Amino acid sequence: MTAPLEQAAAILDGSWPVHMHPARAAAWVTRSALEEILRDLVRAKGCESNGANTRSLLSCLEVLYQDDPQVAGRAQYAWDALSNASHHHAYELAPTVSEIADLIETVRALHGVGAR
Repeated sequence: MTAPLEQAAAILDGSWPVHMHPARAAAWVTRSALEEILRDLVRAKGCESNGANTRSLLSCLEVLYQDDPQVAGRAQYAWDALSNASHHHAYELAPTVSEIADLIETVRALHGVGAR
C-alpha cells in the first residue's frame, strides 16, 4: 500500500506534476490509500469488510482495536481531515503542503499497524 502514499508524496514535492492544486490532489490519493488500509486493518483482526463503506469500517475499528484505541482515533482523524481537504469550498483556504504531508505520515503509520 505504500505505492499510493509514495505517489501522494511525489505530488506534494512536485516530482509528479498535476494540473490542479497539488495538496488537494495528494489528499485524494492519500484518502484512497486510507480506504484500503482500513480494510487491511479489519482483515488483520480476522474479519472481512465485505464491501462495507468507510464509515462502517471506522466503526468496526473502534471495536476491533479496543486494545489500542489510538488506531481508531488516528484513522477517524485522518479520514475526516483528508475528506475535508479533498473537497473545495470557496470560503475555505486550500490545505497546505505540510498539513497533507502530516496526514500522509499518519496514514503510513496506520499501514504499519496492519502490517504487524
